[in-house]
Amino acid sequence: MKIDKAFRGLLRKRIKDTHKGDYGHIFILGGSRGLTGAAALCANASLRSGAGLVTLGIPRSLNPAMEVKLTEVMTCPLAETEEGTLSLKAKAKILDRIDTADVVILGPGLSQNKETAKLIRGLIANIKKPTVLDADALNAVSGHCSILKKIRYGYIITPHPGEMSRLIHKDIPYVKKNRITVAKNFHLIIMLS
Repeated sequence: MKIDKAFRGLLRKRIKDTHKGDYGHIFILGGSRGLTGAAALCANASLRSGAGLVTLGIPRSLNPAMEVKLTEVMTCPLAETEEGTLSLKAKAKILDRIDTADVVILGPGLSQNKETAKLIRGLIANIKKPTVLDADALNAVSGHCSILKKIRYGYIITPHPGEMSRLIHKDIPYVKKNRITVAKNFHLIIMLS
């Protein structure tokens, strides 16, 4: 696989006398009943991109399936709602696991369950690691964007046009037609909120 010249300097060559702990630990919070694919895809992509350790925090009932599906990813079964989504009761355990990671990814396949969304908003204010907000974490933030100012360790958002549409309350065609302007204006909205 060829690596684009623009990215060559960003990727360090692996040293022979190292182990997986030398290449970072990513904690992913994702998955819900019916939406395990996004969490699995994110976890596998994290390994493929070079992370040494990846832990996937998921609703407890999904753990057996995910342990079969993800042979190299560690799983962390967490308290769940009756609908098979993450529960507010999982918050303390999630924060403990985040403390052992270098980077956090929130969102792939979490669902739009109200309790799970409330959990995500509560976590955002307490995470002390660089964070990626994806998919349903962005849906949880919609209408509460000022909470992003509470992230003190840097964050990246990865919205598709529908998620960005919900964040800025504009329709999808507007987002698609004005991608750069939308991104710049969203940044300004967060900075000024």
